[in-house]
Amino acid sequence: DVDNSCNNKDMFISIVGLASSAVLFTDSLYVYEFGRLFGFSLWCVATVLAIRLALSLRTNASDNVMTRTKNKDSSIRMPNKNVMFQSAILVCISTTVVVYLQSKGHVGNPHSNAILHQMPHPGIDLPTIEPGLYYSKSNPLVSSIASNLKESAYTYDVQHGATPYLVSGDQRTGIPFIVNSVEDQQYMRVYVTNPSDSEHLALDIAFPFDGFNYGGKRKLIHDSANPVYLVLHGLNGGSHEEYVKDLVQRRRAEGSTVVVMIARGMMDTAMSGWNVFHGARTGDADIAARALKKGLTSLAESQSRPRRQVLVGVGYSMGAIVLSNYVARSGEHCSLDAAIAVSGGLDMRQNLNFHRSMRLWQPMLTFGLRDDMLIAKYARFYKQKLTRGQFLRMLRTTSVSALDVEAIVTYNSFNDLVHYYSEMSAMGDRIAEFGLLDTYSNSSECVADEWGRIANTSIPFAVLQALDDPLVGWRTIGTDKPQELVDSGNGNVMLLLTKAGGHVGWPLGLNPAANSWKWMSDSVRDFALAVDESIRSMK
Repeated sequence: DVDNSCNNKDMFISIVGLASSAVLFTDSLYVYEFGRLFGFSLWCVATVLAIRLALSLRTNASDNVMTRTKNKDSSIRMPNKNVMFQSAILVCISTTVVVYLQSKGHVGNPHSNAILHQMPHPGIDLPTIEPGLYYSKSNPLVSSIASNLKESAYTYDVQHGATPYLVSGDQRTGIPFIVNSVEDQQYMRVYVTNPSDSEHLALDIAFPFDGFNYGGKRKLIHDSANPVYLVLHGLNGGSHEEYVKDLVQRRRAEGSTVVVMIARGMMDTAMSGWNVFHGARTGDADIAARALKKGLTSLAESQSRPRRQVLVGVGYSMGAIVLSNYVARSGEHCSLDAAIAVSGGLDMRQNLNFHRSMRLWQPMLTFGLRDDMLIAKYARFYKQKLTRGQFLRMLRTTSVSALDVEAIVTYNSFNDLVHYYSEMSAMGDRIAEFGLLDTYSNSSECVADEWGRIANTSIPFAVLQALDDPLVGWRTIGTDKPQELVDSGNGNVMLLLTKAGGHVGWPLGLNPAANSWKWMSDSVRDFALAVDESIRSMK
């Protein structure tokens, strides 16, 4: 019995070790983190040890059978667990070999009716661009911002405080959302109206405190010397999101006013019409930015001074995608003074073949978005516009991309998913790089301008992205020529790329909960202060 228990434990450890080393050898994020040789070496060692154990168990089993046969015990057969163990080893090795042979990727199926199946598979997809700060040296304002920007705003590693035991983008994404908790913030809610469809948009405003205690109460003020932040939250979020509260808490403590625009319908806000939220709508962000700009200008005029206070847009995840699109599309009519997009892609078409995200992360987002919003609140809207079959397929989706196909595209009359993602992306009007749409026959991209609408950006615009982001892949930066991107147009685009950090993550210290989202929130602040200082120095 003791030998049997030891054998069971050895087999379990062997299978777990073999499977784990296979992941390290074939998974994109782990290969990017540790290199191919590290995972391959572990897999070879684990394979040899597993085979040795299997042979040893087989020899022992044969000896036991022979011994018991001599003792006239014919009821004893070779234990089934040994056969199962050998089969498990064979499956692990075979699967690893197949995945490795496909590591260079393969083309999609151009004859498939499903757009997602037409996309090429990138295989083991490793970033081909280097982390760091990219900016145009020909733009004086942007060059000044880059010189005033702290290196810590775009450098994330163990030497700069990164959590040392979180070793992949998955961990750097998931752990902060599990352990971080920020106290609720006090907001004042106001509404602005989008005249295009008369929908009312909620703005949650967090004013700083004046530092004095009035009988247990603190007075709210507005400090005209500090930047004002307009925040666009992530998918299915709001002003109650922990990372949003982290930014609000830190920045209002420094004297800044922070305004969170609630995406239409989120946080139980009412809607009067049928135009529910979708990622390609930039008009709401424009209305909010215009309202804040008008308010800041009126305040300055009432004090008989010019407006010097900078209005900085901050977008996270889906909010970053919308913000990027707004900045690019609005061009010289942009109502912001600067903007920074955190963990949001510039070309979301590149996420159409990010199968790892679809399998691992998007189901969690999909279930929450579908159950909390599309079904719980807007079921009557979608039932009205979707057929019964389309509605049922929407209920069965397991990825955001599939949900977009079955719900958003049909409901909002986009041609297809590629059309929707093209309209949603700041770089969606140019030819997609990386051969993404080579087999897609209905592309409506423009080719007149190499860089498209992103070149129309008229304000300092920073893109903060981790190259190990497990939700929004590195290819959504839109190009493998980052310097050419930041040099496009008037050179107002800046790229702040970190090798690690995950998606809206960047945890710090041995106890990430003690720092919450400090690195990310401080990077946003450092960019805003660099913009403020540069603008003031050039006037």
